[in-house]
Amino acid sequence: MAGGTKRFRFLDGLRGWAAVGVLFHHVFVDGLPPNSFMADRMIWSKALFVNGTLAVCVFFVVSGFSLSIRYLETGDERGLARIAFGRYFRLAVPIFAICALTYVLLVSGFIPPADQRPTPLDEYLRFIPALEGLLSFSLLKVFVSYSNAETYDPPLWTMSYEFFGSFMVFAILAVMRTGTLRTWVFAATFAALALWQSFYALFIGGILLADLFRQFHTRKPAELLGGALCCGGIILCLFLNAWFGFAYIASAMLLTAGVAFCGPVRRLFENSLSDFLGRISYPLYLVQAVIIYSFSLWSLDALSTFGLAQSTQRWIVDFATLPVAFLGAIAFSPANDFAVALSRKFGAMAIAALDRLSGRPAQSIRPAPLP
Repeated sequence: MAGGTKRFRFLDGLRGWAAVGVLFHHVFVDGLPPNSFMADRMIWSKALFVNGTLAVCVFFVVSGFSLSIRYLETGDERGLARIAFGRYFRLAVPIFAICALTYVLLVSGFIPPADQRPTPLDEYLRFIPALEGLLSFSLLKVFVSYSNAETYDPPLWTMSYEFFGSFMVFAILAVMRTGTLRTWVFAATFAALALWQSFYALFIGGILLADLFRQFHTRKPAELLGGALCCGGIILCLFLNAWFGFAYIASAMLLTAGVAFCGPVRRLFENSLSDFLGRISYPLYLVQAVIIYSFSLWSLDALSTFGLAQSTQRWIVDFATLPVAFLGAIAFSPANDFAVALSRKFGAMAIAALDRLSGRPAQSIRPAPLP
C-alpha cells in the first residue's frame, strides 16, 4: 500500500527489467558493440533481454496499465484528473535535468566532439549547445516535435509517444467511464491501432490488460492462460526483426499479460531487486546515453594507450559502463523523486482550483502511485 492506494509490484518489476534491457541494448549492440556479431541488430532483436525496441514496447504497455488500473477499480475521476494535470511535470522535470547535464558536459568538452567519436555515436549531439536550444528542446520539442538533430539524449525519442499516449489513456477512460461494453471498446481500439502498427496501440493495450486483470486475475483458468501467454510472447521473440511492427506489439502484450495473470511468473517480478529496478527505471533510462557519451568514450580513449585489440577494449568498457549506469541512475533519482512530488502537488492544486471555480467544496485527494 502507498498512501492508502494499492501498488502492483509486478508493474514496477516489469518497468525495471525493461530499463535494464534498454541499457544492455544501448551498451552492447547499439552504442559500443565489441565486434560485428554484437553489432548485428537482426540477430539480437530476437534476444529477449537485449532487444531495446521490445523493452520500450513493454514500457508503453505498462504505462497504459499503470495509468488506468486505479480508475478502473475505483471510478475515481478526481484521481485520474489529478494524474493528468501533473503528467507533464512528471515527465518534463527529469528530462530537463538530464538535458541540462548533457549541456554542461558538451560545453565543458567532457563529451567529445562528434568527429572524435566512433560510429554510431557520431550521429547525435553534433550541434553547438545553446541555452535557448536546451530549453526549447527539453521543455517542449521533446514532446511535440522530437528531432534526432536537436536531441540532448537520444533515447528521448520515446517521450512524444509517452506523452500523447498518456493523454490518449486519460481521454478514453474519461469517455468510457462505465458500461458493459467498455472492455469491448478497449479491445476494438487496440485492434485497430495494432493493425495500423502504431506505438499508441500499446497504451490502449495496457488499458485492456488492466481491465481484464481487474475482472479475471484471481481465477484459476486465467493463471493457466497467463503462463501460456508468457510462453507465447517468448516464442514470438524469435520472429522479431530490427524494425518495429505488429510482432512487437503482440510480443509485448503477450509478455505483459503473462506476467500479470500467471501468479508464479508474476512473483518473479515482485522481489526486492525488481522493486529497486522499478524505482530507478526512469532515471536509468535517461542517464545511460550521457554515461556512454562521456564515461564510456573517455574510458575507451584511455584504454587505447595499452595496446589492446579494439574488441577487447570495447568489452572492458562495456562491462565497466553497466555499474556506472546504475550508480548514475541512483544519483539521478532525487530529480525523479522531485518530479513525482511536484506532479502530485500541481495535480492537487489544479483540482482544488477547479473546485473553487465550480463552487464545489474542496475534497481531499489520496495520492496514487505515478508511473
